[in-house]
Amino acid sequence: MAKRGLSHIALKVRDLKITEDFYVDVLGLKVAFRHPPSMIFLTTPGSGDLLNFVKTARRSKAAQGLEHLGFKVTAAELKKLETKFKTLKIKIAGRRGKTAIYITDPNGYQLEYYCD
Repeated sequence: MAKRGLSHIALKVRDLKITEDFYVDVLGLKVAFRHPPSMIFLTTPGSGDLLNFVKTARRSKAAQGLEHLGFKVTAAELKKLETKFKTLKIKIAGRRGKTAIYITDPNGYQLEYYCD
């Protein structure tokens, strides 16, 4: 039976290459498929979720209503990610106790990594 319900989230970006490099090389997502020249779909390993990045020449408006994208990880993975972010000089933009950290991607989207 085909999967039903929410299948992906599409986000506007100005540079697909920078976005792909960040999400694949830094965050560990995988390329699911592409629709050249203006779209790429990435997935979190072991899940069926999809992030669709759509190239646009227009700058996104800050007031579009998106708060953040959340990625659930184990406590050990969260510690490894925090170390990796420090090594790569990716600023931790916020925290929720010891169970969540927030960073900002190259497009200005806020990402949450949490283990609760």
